[in-house]
Amino acid sequence: MRPYLILTPPGGPAPDHRSTLVIKDGFSWAGFFLSWIWLFWQKLWLAGVIVLALQIVSGVLMQMPALMPVGVALGLALSLLVGLESRNYLSDALVRRGWTLEAVIFAQDRETAEEIYFSGLPTAPSSPLPDSSNWAGRAVDSRGGSPGLNLGLFDYGGR
Repeated sequence: MRPYLILTPPGGPAPDHRSTLVIKDGFSWAGFFLSWIWLFWQKLWLAGVIVLALQIVSGVLMQMPALMPVGVALGLALSLLVGLESRNYLSDALVRRGWTLEAVIFAQDRETAEEIYFSGLPTAPSSPLPDSSNWAGRAVDSRGGSPGLNLGLFDYGGR
């Protein structure tokens, strides 16, 4: 089972909850292979700039024969760190921007996590139906005729 973070936008979720985010908390292969690109894509600018600078330093170190193992280790450690913590960086950044962490749900997949979360929300109260005794009095002929009971698809003018 994997943890999923449920985040709602600033000002609360939309009535249909389309703006609610469900983020899988776990390893990100995109964060591992494309570290600074993934961070920039998620608008994590400061972390992206730091990772890009450290990857440049790693590349420079790999060019020096004596420091090549250090450069490789730095690059691999940096990619591993971003892969492991990228979803955490994203959720923390969203919370700083005003999003609310509503729940952490453990589920097999995203769809199951959504089902668990949305099934626990209160349902909107339904509006009461009008009293059936007043329906006949409210019926009006669509051509502006006298009120009466209109049944079926067509009105035959009271015939």
